[in-house]
Amino acid sequence: MLNSPENYRTRADDTSPDASVIAAEDGLIRYLRQHAELFERSGYEIPADWSHQSQYHLLLTLGRRHAPAPRPDGLIGMPDRLCYSNSAQYAQEHQDEGLLYAEGFALTHTGLDFYLPHAWTVRPDGTVLDPTWDDEPGRAYVGIAVADPTLWPFDGGGILQDFERLLPLLRDGFQPNALADLGRPLADGLSRA
Repeated sequence: MLNSPENYRTRADDTSPDASVIAAEDGLIRYLRQHAELFERSGYEIPADWSHQSQYHLLLTLGRRHAPAPRPDGLIGMPDRLCYSNSAQYAQEHQDEGLLYAEGFALTHTGLDFYLPHAWTVRPDGTVLDPTWDDEPGRAYVGIAVADPTLWPFDGGGILQDFERLLPLLRDGFQPNALADLGRPLADGLSRA
């Protein structure tokens, strides 16, 4: 049931997600905002010239909504708990199809209901191909699509989860053209209540 295209889009040829996907994405964005606000209230002094205060601020500034999509027939899930290296490897192997490495947070499938740091691949139309979660794709994905393969974490540590990779990005930001503008803006469908 969850793997049928009608759960993700209004029509098979439409890249607009349905209301349940938008609601799940909105919940994930609220989660990111709550963590950004907690960070701001924590009292940590971040230099004013830094690009981003935290990974949450980075995602709220640069992140995009990536719509979940059913797994292609024949795709066998890669090892659990290795989403960063799985996604980097899968994106590299399928660059000719336009796949890029993406990282951020995802909402797990129905029944688990967790917001998790996660990595996936994103297609040119902004839809997700998740090589790690082999039972069902997540219900919502918010993250950055990384166009520069030299940044892809083949060693297993995420860009936003590994301190040595994250710190320079918080301080200096991304180099021009390092990110791809794939997916939908975070403000789509979200009220800032």
